[in-house]
Amino acid sequence: MKVIWNGKTDGGRVVALGTFDGVHLGHRELLETGIRCARGHGVPLRVCTFDRHPLEIIRPEIAPRILTTITEKAALMARIGVDEMQLIRFRKETADTEPEDFLKMLREMTDLRAVIAGWNYSFGRKGRGDAEMLQEDGRRHGYETVILPPVTAQDGTILSSSAVRERIAAGRIPEAEAMLGHGYQLSGRVRDGKHIGHTIGAPTANVAVDPRKQLPAFGVYPCFLETAEEQYRAVVNIGVQPTIPSGQVTVEANVLDGEPELYGKRVRLTIGKMIRAERKFASPDELRAQIARDREKAAKWFMSGE
Repeated sequence: MKVIWNGKTDGGRVVALGTFDGVHLGHRELLETGIRCARGHGVPLRVCTFDRHPLEIIRPEIAPRILTTITEKAALMARIGVDEMQLIRFRKETADTEPEDFLKMLREMTDLRAVIAGWNYSFGRKGRGDAEMLQEDGRRHGYETVILPPVTAQDGTILSSSAVRERIAAGRIPEAEAMLGHGYQLSGRVRDGKHIGHTIGAPTANVAVDPRKQLPAFGVYPCFLETAEEQYRAVVNIGVQPTIPSGQVTVEANVLDGEPELYGKRVRLTIGKMIRAERKFASPDELRAQIARDREKAAKWFMSGE
């Protein structure tokens, strides 16, 4: 999949609009609708989105944690079959763009054949642009508009990034995974840590996750750890290590099979069902014993798949 930063492109496109944080099952339905529409028009499907959540600029104090980085989002969209992802740099002046000017910019960037958006998509200054304005612009300028209704989970919950985020934050990973339609992932480069894991017989890979990323509730989880070359079974501790504190929130993965050299490598962790919440132990020896039990529980999770 091609990633485009701003700029104009020759030729026709069907464009899907949205934030697409998490690329959950609601997003997937929208994107698959876009793919069918694009194939019908004989042109590529382009996803048009911002390089960050708009609230990071408009009201950073309430900006939500992200479910997917740009790289993670692009990989998930490519897997679905999206042809292009166009990233628009969101800045203060972007927030002040009138919705009519935003639509003009879309029309000038490519030959619009159709636009796909969700029922609650808003755009432009103060979110004044909505589905009705988008449809009117399509009628005026000769492109098709498709507005999708909300998609709901089995329990009737409307699928949204916020709903997924709430479940991740609570450590309810299987529920979040059911909404996402894929595993929840944390990715980053393995960096140097305090090497405490070696002293208690549990060497860990300290993964530098994007600080904007939504972390699961502090605790211990089984996970698949992937590098560019290999996949490993692992158990990951997410939290502040209260027994031997470092003063930081860390994501530390302990591989179950062997001790691969991971320092400096980019890795991706796919998180499983919580084993236990993080807690403080009376001594390093007590922590060491608990880590052994955590590894056993993680191994059983991999065997059962539940």
